[in-house]
Amino acid sequence: MKVFIEQIPDYDLEKVRRFLENTFTSIDLWQKLKLKKTILLKPNLLGPYDPDRAITTHPTILEALIQLLQAERKEIWIGDGPGGSLPVKKTWEKTGIRELSEKYGIKLVNFNTGGVQSEEVNGITFTTSNYFWEADAVINIAKYKTHSLTYYTGAVKNLYGVIPGLKKSEYHSLYPDTKEFSLVLTALYKLLYQRINLNLLDGIWGMEGEGPSAGEKRNFGIMMISESAAALDVVAAGMMGFTEDQLSYIYKSLEVENINPSGIDLAKEWQDFKFDSVKIKGISNIIKMLAYSPEFLKSIFRKIYKFYPDFNDNCRLCRVCAESCPVNAIYIGKNSTKPVLDQQKCIKCLCCQELCPYGAVYIKKSLLAKLLIK
Repeated sequence: MKVFIEQIPDYDLEKVRRFLENTFTSIDLWQKLKLKKTILLKPNLLGPYDPDRAITTHPTILEALIQLLQAERKEIWIGDGPGGSLPVKKTWEKTGIRELSEKYGIKLVNFNTGGVQSEEVNGITFTTSNYFWEADAVINIAKYKTHSLTYYTGAVKNLYGVIPGLKKSEYHSLYPDTKEFSLVLTALYKLLYQRINLNLLDGIWGMEGEGPSAGEKRNFGIMMISESAAALDVVAAGMMGFTEDQLSYIYKSLEVENINPSGIDLAKEWQDFKFDSVKIKGISNIIKMLAYSPEFLKSIFRKIYKFYPDFNDNCRLCRVCAESCPVNAIYIGKNSTKPVLDQQKCIKCLCCQELCPYGAVYIKKSLLAKLLIK
């Protein structure tokens, strides 16, 4: 499996596009996409952050991709499902995605709406956005960062955004320590990887330290491309200085694809490359504690780590929330003063919050959830 790496010190549109063009020729991408009409671009849109903070995929990378894809007459969607409780429209505005959409006539798809489907893999039931499955092809565009739970976050972890809304946080509650959560990421990768046609890593400016959002930005000055997200991440994480025992979910994802780490093809100049003194933040103390806790303590954690939609006095009983709920978890009776939520049915996709015209839906959190969900 080939991983392509290019030194690009800044967000120069021409340099980025040239790297993409050369790589696409090398892997014969256009032939592989010949019969594909709708292309979904899945960037890292963690939240409403300015692109210069190096938390989200920079819009220049997306712009270069859009130009090349539109030249091939492809219909392009840009989609993600940020995990916080803020409306996705704010994320589109702040990250520069809305501006791109208007400039090139791109459809923006919100993974927190549009319906979901569920499938079980390795004993874990995943709820994923319909948009991911409806597109003819998917290009995964990740950000190069350290991570306080998984040590490193890149192309494999970026696919976690296919899970809508705060449903992502629910998996954290069910699988609270690093080892358990790594099993979730590997199982999700097994479900999704065959739908991914290409993986890009925006490492021109990335993050070190307390990633994925509270660290320090760093000019790594690279872009990477591979047809395998796992192969790309093994190389990228190794360049930061991470070891195999810290990257279990990535190496297990390699096994899903039957790729031997020694068989990853790199240009000679990159084979032993390491960045100097990358600030690698250890996982948080609460995660370390949970990793060595007996099961009864983890069970307590799951019970007190709660969050779910609730309704404030702005509610006008318009029924939009109930009608848009994909699992019929919201009920409004004849004599109701507010909607009633069935917490057992709720998948925390946030469709109700996104679509409410009166701002009547908010996320009610337990004390622990308030501390851990940003």
